[in-house]
Amino acid sequence: MGALGRSQGKRFELHAPTAGFGAHHGTKITSCQARDAKRKGKVERPFRQLQETFLPEVEADGAPVDLADLHGRSQVWLAERVHAASYGGRTRLPQSVAEGKVRHRLRGPRRVHNALPFVAIDANRYSVSPEALGNMVEIRRPVDSDSVEIRLAGRLIATHRLVAGRRSDVWDPAHKLAAEALALGWDPNAPDLRVVENQPEPAGVERLELGGDYDVASPDLDGRYTVTIDDGEVSV
Repeated sequence: MGALGRSQGKRFELHAPTAGFGAHHGTKITSCQARDAKRKGKVERPFRQLQETFLPEVEADGAPVDLADLHGRSQVWLAERVHAASYGGRTRLPQSVAEGKVRHRLRGPRRVHNALPFVAIDANRYSVSPEALGNMVEIRRPVDSDSVEIRLAGRLIATHRLVAGRRSDVWDPAHKLAAEALALGWDPNAPDLRVVENQPEPAGVERLELGGDYDVASPDLDGRYTVTIDDGEVSV
């Protein structure tokens, strides 16, 4: 806002270049007060779909080489995901591409927890391999499917069936085993892992066989302790 004008309390005075720009294009430039959701939301909401769907797809498919490439992708996205979408209730279902490429109802980046191998999706958590801890992954939910795919650097690392409700932890048994092993401080996939019971004993170790009766000499208490009696008090 500071580039467009100057604020004086609730008044906002446009800079001369800003006013000239509006006059040249026949546009009236007005300012909104802070926390004015009814007016500011009209500006922000139309771009929310771009931010939550189109931009993550651009990031997942690779950065565009130039502006023309970005424009071409946007035209394809508009044709397939917006103009050709079917509206049923509150759910927007995109159509499949003519070539048969599967489109995804849910697609976007997620950050894996730094300590727990989980990705949060719709108020529930789904497990991934501990190798993904702290990394950005991509989630994909194909249309007409109740499963979700999780990819790390384009590689599929987990597939889960979505569950109803909230605050549920969904584990893949292999992920849980790897996470428990990591928590205990060892790597189950390490090539040099050895079982302790199978290790040979070091040379020179004598094993003490317990059990049975043993003759133990009585301790010499007189030689170990000195007893002094002074005025009826005994000190050792």
